[in-house]
Amino acid sequence: MSPISAGRRGLARAGWTASASLLVLLAASCSTTPPPTAAPSTAGTAPAVPSTSAPASPASTCAATDKLVPPCGAYWGMYIAPPGNRTPVGQAVGNMESQLGRKLDIVFSYHDMSTGHNGTFMREDEVALGRDRILLLSWEAKIWGSPERTLLWRDIASGTMDASVIDKQAQRIKKYGKPVMIGFDGEMDRRTTSGTPQEYVAAYRHIHDRFQKLGVTNVIWVWAVTGFMEYKDQWKGLYPGHQYVDWISYDPYNFATCRGAAWKSFEETLKPTYDWFQANGFADKPIIIGEYGTEVDPRKPSAKADWFRGIPAALKTMPNIKALLQWNAVLNPESPDGCDFRLEGPGVVESFAEVGRDPYLNQRTPS
Repeated sequence: MSPISAGRRGLARAGWTASASLLVLLAASCSTTPPPTAAPSTAGTAPAVPSTSAPASPASTCAATDKLVPPCGAYWGMYIAPPGNRTPVGQAVGNMESQLGRKLDIVFSYHDMSTGHNGTFMREDEVALGRDRILLLSWEAKIWGSPERTLLWRDIASGTMDASVIDKQAQRIKKYGKPVMIGFDGEMDRRTTSGTPQEYVAAYRHIHDRFQKLGVTNVIWVWAVTGFMEYKDQWKGLYPGHQYVDWISYDPYNFATCRGAAWKSFEETLKPTYDWFQANGFADKPIIIGEYGTEVDPRKPSAKADWFRGIPAALKTMPNIKALLQWNAVLNPESPDGCDFRLEGPGVVESFAEVGRDPYLNQRTPS
């Protein structure tokens, strides 16, 4: 998603997610879909906010690894959709930081595979936000526009996009120098239009190997599925292999009333997929909850705020989750089954800010 275009899953495609720590999150203690092409925009200046990170443990104990894994807790994150396509991304990030009372540690930008603005890594806005935040770049196998064009994984794997797209992106990342997280074509398990699982694996590996061949050493590779258990039989076939993946990601939601589902706690929403990964050969990989959120419970106005308050305790029962990003947006706003995951409702922002102050969610990030 470009900073000011329109639509992943029908959402206004805002390109950037701000994560109060990784994806994402910063912390201290060890104790514990077709968007129109957007014109380039500046990142804007984010208002200064106090940092809540005050590490109590020695830096050598809780410092993030070279793969950006925090050993003493989890990074806290968030997707922030700018309220309008004229709002500077940096301003939207800064406004949220001010509400939460802490600095966001990571921002999430969506890109297509075009040769234009939407397909350009390390734009001015990204560089500005990346000065003191981690960048996560989602690279979709599409050309956004009207109509949107889906690219075939086999074409990417064959090298047809190397000179025009992949090599140029690799050079931009290399020039940037700082560690960057990249996820290729996330939630591929819910699509068949781009090809077979084998073709996805070949495309992912080709991009990874192409970056490596060009001497790019500052990429942290993220593999992202939906996490919906109905797709679990596909996951192993779509997995590129441990040597190609640094982090695993999935996107759990408490859909509740918006889709007639049963209300689930934060832990109940995440645990089935988490347990599957731990039991099926992925226990040595850190997990990013790339998107998560909850709808409201009309029978209990405080339920949404209470749902967030359960996050710190639940995370400690799932220690391989090392980062999570709340999705502050409306899913499929034009659809009858659209769901509103924004931080709105009685006490919701306050409860989410409270979660962001928990020591477990205040982990050291690389400088």
